[in-house]
This record gives sequence, C-alpha cells and structure tokens, in this order.
Amino acid sequence: MSVGVEQLVSYYRKVYEERFRGLPVVNTELDVEAVGFRKLDEHELGALITPWFINLVLLPGTDHWQDRAQGSTCNIELPGGKVDFTVSHDDELGTTLSAALFGTVTDFPDQAMARDVAAETLRLLFSAEAAKAAADEGRKMSRRQLLRNLGGLESEGTESEER
Repeated sequence: MSVGVEQLVSYYRKVYEERFRGLPVVNTELDVEAVGFRKLDEHELGALITPWFINLVLLPGTDHWQDRAQGSTCNIELPGGKVDFTVSHDDELGTTLSAALFGTVTDFPDQAMARDVAAETLRLLFSAEAAKAAADEGRKMSRRQLLRNLGGLESEGTESEER
C-alpha cells in the first residue's frame, strides 16, 4: 500500500483532532502541513509539520521496507548526507519512514517559521555543498550539524559524539 502526501496530512490532522488537541506538548500556533515533498527515486520525501513535531518523512513508492520491523532504522543516502529513518507500519498509512527534526515544537512562534525551517532543512539535505561537506568529513550529517547549517554556523573542529 502506498500513501500520498494528501493522505499523510489528512491522517495527521485526524490524529491531532482525536488524540493531541489540548495536550501540553501541542503548539496551537502550528497546523499539520506537508513541506517540500519531492521524488526520491520511486519514493517521495519531504517534511511534515504538526503541532507536536516536525519530521522528515519518506513515503515509499514500493514495498521495499514493508518487511522491516516496526521501529527499526534504515540509513538513506541523500545528497547532503546519510539520514537514519525509523520504519513505521500503520493500518491506515501503510509503511512510512521518518526522521525527527524537532521532537517538540513548543518554541516555534508560528507556522511560517516552522515552514521556513522545514524548507531550509530540505534544501540543505539536497544541496551539493552539504554533500561535499559530509563527504569531506567522511561521515553522515548529524542532527547537530544539520541544525548548525540551518543557523548558518560553521563547524568548529571535530564534533563530539551526541549523547
């Protein structure tokens, strides 16, 4: 089963209405929105903003990850570096892969800022400069490095391992 971007957004709007509305982790200034989805081989990759998280989401166009265990991770090579995605199986959505960008969004002032951050993240993940930097460092782009790039900060020396 392959789900499209519209179905993904509709599903998370329903989840918000039925399970998350009114919870303290929700930022009421944000809405569910798909940002920058584009083809990646036969799949679609983009960012999903919700009032409680912002994730990269890969919508499989094949059954490639269908047999992977719920919660397992797989490494996806993007031009800006490798990203670890978590496999999720849902009766309504089928199989999707996600990578957390922001596990909490309570500090985002509005939808426009969340959208801008999501779009810039995608730009960095698909940029030739980010790909060269990741290759030069001989490793995948960490979440910390991605956030540094979003903030326009240069990497200073070697980066310590994230804990």
